[in-house]
Amino acid sequence: MVKHKMKRAAAILLTMFALITALTAVLFTDRRANADGRLVKTSYDENFIESTYNDRSLIKKTGFAGEYALIADFDNCLTDSEESALLEILEKTAKKTHTNVGVVITRDLEGKSDKMFTDDFSDEVFGAYTKSIMLMFLNSYNVPLYSTYEDWISTDGGAVKKFQGKTTRMLNRIYDKLGEPQGNKYAYNESTHTYGGYDYASAVNEYAKCVKRYGGSGFTAVLVLFGDFIIQHPTGFLMIIAVSVFISVAIVHGKVKGYKKKAPVSASSYVDRRCTNVTRQVDQFVREYTTSHTHSSSSGGHHGGGGGGGHHGGGGGHHR
Repeated sequence: MVKHKMKRAAAILLTMFALITALTAVLFTDRRANADGRLVKTSYDENFIESTYNDRSLIKKTGFAGEYALIADFDNCLTDSEESALLEILEKTAKKTHTNVGVVITRDLEGKSDKMFTDDFSDEVFGAYTKSIMLMFLNSYNVPLYSTYEDWISTDGGAVKKFQGKTTRMLNRIYDKLGEPQGNKYAYNESTHTYGGYDYASAVNEYAKCVKRYGGSGFTAVLVLFGDFIIQHPTGFLMIIAVSVFISVAIVHGKVKGYKKKAPVSASSYVDRRCTNVTRQVDQFVREYTTSHTHSSSSGGHHGGGGGGGHHGGGGGHHR
């Protein structure tokens, strides 16, 4: 009898233990603890590839402080050869712009927003308040949590002002190269042996070009802005050219018309009167008539006279 009761008690205990275990499994199926204590999403739907906390050992970094180049492909979207080639390109970009330049590709924002993750990751790998720029590609894989999150470009230190107002243009150029996905963008790509079907290699290469393009200064930066304006607003640029030509022609025509109507200039305008002396001299001789009558028989002479005058002229000059 006692043995029978003990068996029943053991069975009850085992059943309760099984129920507790099952309940625990149901409650924590969607979450598990990372080695450093963070809770990480592991599955959301049938299309989502099980996620782990981003493995920092996958980070590839080269260069020197202030000119670091970095690629963190946490989602395996680049082949090894692509990573090596792109890292070299980013290193040259970092040296040319004197800026830390990085790219991170992930499917796990580690419980943060898109902006916060990118900002924090940049601080982690480059240091806070350093002149840095970081591009983050987020592969959402239809995860509801990431439905409103986007790719992000984070700038820090001296790069904030340098790239202010330019990140949207940069992303547009990057997306043009990223292209449309080849195959299922939510699955493993058999042709490239990477996850996702986008052309990440071309996109990262364009990112490097954009950093050099918009990271310049002085006259080069002005030319870049002018070129962007022409590309983005071709109609507006043509209108500005047309208006400028019209105004120029009108001004030239007015000048030419003014020259044709201009009154002739008197020669006296070219005489410097400060250097000119004019003297007029007139000598007048009074003619005198004398009539005499004589009854003498002697002869006499005739005395005649004349009159004249002189004019003394001076020269001058015209000063332009």
